[in-house]
Amino acid sequence: MTGDRRRAAATAAATAVLAVLAVLAVLGPAALALGPGPARAADPTTEPTADPTADPTADPTADPTTEPTSAPPTEPDGAFTVDDAQLRWAVNDEVNNRAFAPGTVNFLSAGVVPDPGRGGQRIVDGAWTSTGARAWWPTSGDVRVEKLRPDGTSAPATFAGLSTTVAGTPLSGTNGPFSGHQVVLDGGTGEVDTDAGTATVQWRGSFSVVLYSGMTFFTVTDPRLVLTPSGGTLTATLGGYRSAMDDQSVWQAVPARPGVVLAQLPAVDLGAALGFSALPRYRGVTHDAAADAAPQVRTGPHWGAFPRSFLDFQRVAGAAAYWYSSGGSADAHKVPAPVTVSYAAGAPLAPPVEPDHGGSAGGGPTASPTTEAGPTPPPAASTTSTDGSTSPAPAAPASPAPAPPAAPARPAPAADAVPAAAAPAGQPGVVPVLHALRPTAAAAAGPHSASLPWWLGSALLLAAAALTFTSHTLRGRP
Repeated sequence: MTGDRRRAAATAAATAVLAVLAVLAVLGPAALALGPGPARAADPTTEPTADPTADPTADPTADPTTEPTSAPPTEPDGAFTVDDAQLRWAVNDEVNNRAFAPGTVNFLSAGVVPDPGRGGQRIVDGAWTSTGARAWWPTSGDVRVEKLRPDGTSAPATFAGLSTTVAGTPLSGTNGPFSGHQVVLDGGTGEVDTDAGTATVQWRGSFSVVLYSGMTFFTVTDPRLVLTPSGGTLTATLGGYRSAMDDQSVWQAVPARPGVVLAQLPAVDLGAALGFSALPRYRGVTHDAAADAAPQVRTGPHWGAFPRSFLDFQRVAGAAAYWYSSGGSADAHKVPAPVTVSYAAGAPLAPPVEPDHGGSAGGGPTASPTTEAGPTPPPAASTTSTDGSTSPAPAAPASPAPAPPAAPARPAPAADAVPAAAAPAGQPGVVPVLHALRPTAAAAAGPHSASLPWWLGSALLLAAAALTFTSHTLRGRP
């Protein structure tokens, strides 16, 4: 009887252990799912595309493509119209330079800078110091001012950025590096005929060219481009105020003057994809200055002049010498920047990398003005005057063109870096880099998957104990 009791007790114990194991095997995963903590990763992805793909494009595609149809073909052919052409121009390096008067800079503004009321006034923090009235805008209608970034892209201008280089460092001298701003006008309308080599495009809006932080400035309104097979012009209405460097009490409104030639352009290829970019004529263009003005200096690699009608307006405004070679240290910076025209603002042509006129746009300092590595000066045999006539010119001293400065190296992004965001206001050129945290393999598998081995180990231990107990009991050991 004693043996039978022992065998019965052993059988009951083994049965109980096996029952517990069975319960654990059935309820173990359920217990895990009901435990505290976030839901298992597998649950939300069981049917990921059931609902989202029911009607995914019914609403989003209702009206998204009604306006881009005005863009010309990738390679335009024949005659076509434009209704959103883009004009981009930095004017020249001097407009993006530190001015000679202490604490002043030269810059661009969208819109019309208002009358400060008297001469000698400055714009500080976007407002006139004399009246407190706002006097600078980054945008105005279809006109905006953009600042180049170290990677070659552009960002909306900030007032603080007007006095910093492309790299974000303060403008340290009058020979560069420069601030890297451009004025951009969208919404140009007109016609282009690639076969005939002609184009007429009209923009609406104004921008202002501000020198010495506002001691002298003028406004450009409604630029108009007219091209023929032999070249063309960019004209506009100019307005501003007369001032005098040696007498800051001089301040008088200059009547608006329409049809002023901002730039004389060479023949361009209108059939190129997206648009074109052209360097205005300047080098070798002669200018007969007024008797009471600084004479034009016609030596060196950068001598020249802006168009005559433009200089006539600037003479009345008292600022003509800023726009032709007068023998000053800033002559290299007066050379105009390329004019870039895109047939569609939504698909703009990338402007060319401008040659260095004595300072590095990328932020690297230069010791002195350097010869531009780009278009060479016109032959000394003849020169062009501001009215288009030619005449013999003195020979310019030969000067080898140095290699353009190397672009600043961009640091390689980290493996987890996301695309850089736009530069924050007040910190032009500074591009913050954000890093995304990626889950580890264990975390991606779910919050409770790591506890599964514990349950399996426990079950094995219990099974081993049950087998040992049953074996000893059945053998009848005391």
